[in-house]
Amino acid sequence: MIFRRSVSALHSLHIFFGVDVVVFCEGGPSLAYREAVVAAGQDGTLDTMYWSSIVSTYGIDKRFHFKSIGGKENIDAISYDISVLNIDTITVCRDSDYDRALGRGRTGKRIAYTNGYSWENDVIQLLALESLVRNLIGTGPTQSALILELREKVAKLETDLQPWTEIDVSMFVRGRGCLFDRERPLAAIDMRTPPTLRFNALAQRLSDAGYRRRPRKVVSVSVSQVTLVCYGRMLSKAIYHTVVNLLRRVSDMRIGYEVFMRLAISETVKVMTAGLIPEFASHVQQQRQAFV
Repeated sequence: MIFRRSVSALHSLHIFFGVDVVVFCEGGPSLAYREAVVAAGQDGTLDTMYWSSIVSTYGIDKRFHFKSIGGKENIDAISYDISVLNIDTITVCRDSDYDRALGRGRTGKRIAYTNGYSWENDVIQLLALESLVRNLIGTGPTQSALILELREKVAKLETDLQPWTEIDVSMFVRGRGCLFDRERPLAAIDMRTPPTLRFNALAQRLSDAGYRRRPRKVVSVSVSQVTLVCYGRMLSKAIYHTVVNLLRRVSDMRIGYEVFMRLAISETVKVMTAGLIPEFASHVQQQRQAFV
């Protein structure tokens, strides 16, 4: 094995940043490997905020530096190298994609995974969304009505997405592309009435991939699992537009997607530490060892 960087560069990276552990995350612009493992990278991305917020709940007496280095190619390469080199001053954080749903995944003591398809799935849990709405519009009958409608819209979205999520997994596993457009996450959503699906557009995309009927199922996804398993970027953007549309009924506030997701991260950590989402909290605790 010829390593892309010297052993000393990887072993001493934490010294450069003046920390105990350097944490590599997805997100930000794609970098060449040699850039990713040195000073290059982007701080302050949504990915780094998510993971730094998670790590803050552990109470680990170490200093961390979080940086995004682009897509999975770098993440997977660094995961391999730190495992081979047995480096304990670097941690790699990655989205699970469909690995967890398929019962597979890469192993490594310094690798932490999201609970859902991506970190976006982890922070659009209904309790966190409800807490976010309450903080934005206060209490009262209007708030209660909006939250009730939000629950109804999310429930319908989960039901509608269930069969299409199974199809997306099947196409992905067979190397036939993806049903949900990764380049245009909202292509499947009717933006006139979010989060309504564009069923005809999804059916056309399936047909364009060469299928006359849905592909054979690879994994069963229950309605209750949809927000965990489904392609996270599409889901989070659909939920964002849904919440924004609801808020416009009672306020002229403007909130962008990135701000919304930062609020969602904060609210998720709050409801988790309050013990309200125990399954997610259990998964988070299972990732703790990767940072110790």
